[in-house]
Amino acid sequence: MDKDFTFFDSKGKFKILRILLKENEINISALLKRTKISYKFIERYLTELESEGLIKQKRFGKIRIISLEDNRVTRILKDFFTELEDIEEENYIKGYI
Repeated sequence: MDKDFTFFDSKGKFKILRILLKENEINISALLKRTKISYKFIERYLTELESEGLIKQKRFGKIRIISLEDNRVTRILKDFFTELEDIEEENYIKGYI
């Protein structure tokens, strides 16, 4: 693999991806509220995720929509996060969390 993905080394990018993998797309205001990450860091993380080919951004006037790219990596991540949620739910039911 020639490309280094850095989403696992940042809690912020991990949060953003997790939300996008559930929602598929979200506006910047809702993303700020849900992640509780400052605008400055959201901007940096979005730029990095976009350069890694994981997200795309569209502007409609003042509204900015962030969505996942549809590629092999995002499909693998979607499967990974689905499995992770299943494990978290299972552990919660068992009383581990």
